[in-house]
Amino acid sequence: MHWEKRKKIWALLSVLVALLSMIGLTYAWMAQRASMTTLLTITPPDSITIIPTATDGSELTALDMDFQQNSDDKEDEDGTIHIYRPVCIKSTEPIHRLEIVHTTNLNDMNFTIYPASKVISGESNYRISYSNDTKLSGQYYNRDTDSLAKAETLENYKQIGDVADKHAYPLYWIAVKSAIDDKRQDGWQNVISYPETGADQKTYYSTYYILEISWKKTSKETDLFYIMAQNVAE
Repeated sequence: MHWEKRKKIWALLSVLVALLSMIGLTYAWMAQRASMTTLLTITPPDSITIIPTATDGSELTALDMDFQQNSDDKEDEDGTIHIYRPVCIKSTEPIHRLEIVHTTNLNDMNFTIYPASKVISGESNYRISYSNDTKLSGQYYNRDTDSLAKAETLENYKQIGDVADKHAYPLYWIAVKSAIDDKRQDGWQNVISYPETGADQKTYYSTYYILEISWKKTSKETDLFYIMAQNVAE
């Protein structure tokens, strides 16, 4: 009987020691995690978004690049088509920079970016307003003497015999920095931004642009066209 009681006591002691060990390990793990959380606080990145808008500044889900016969778009007598699309750059920084990337299949494809603003139209409506005299400055940094992109080795065309069409190489256009007036430096573009406080209590700056794209309608071709935005920290 005494031996059986002693075995039970030792078994209970073993379980108790195991439990204490697990508690000690768990506490040590939690303490280490808490210490790591304190030391490795992650700061979320700045936010910047390109939002397609209508002519009244209301947000759209996509940027329609098709020629619209009955809209503000126009077609010149020489066959050059011009389309105008407003976009909003919503950013946590008052300074940003735009970049355009496009291929060159379409004949005489060009683009211009106009800084714009929201003005009151009627009693409570708005419209996006801009001036043809104010254009966003910038330059291509990989344009060759034939106005096409400089040919580079592409991953998809490494095998012998594979040749990339010269119009498939994208052109990269970089704009000057854009900033509100009290942040602007020499050579930067002055823009109008509309600050607002978001749900996360951060300040967001909404800056509007009109994107004009033109090309000659001589044949049916397809091009890739991207507009990108980057925050610039003060």
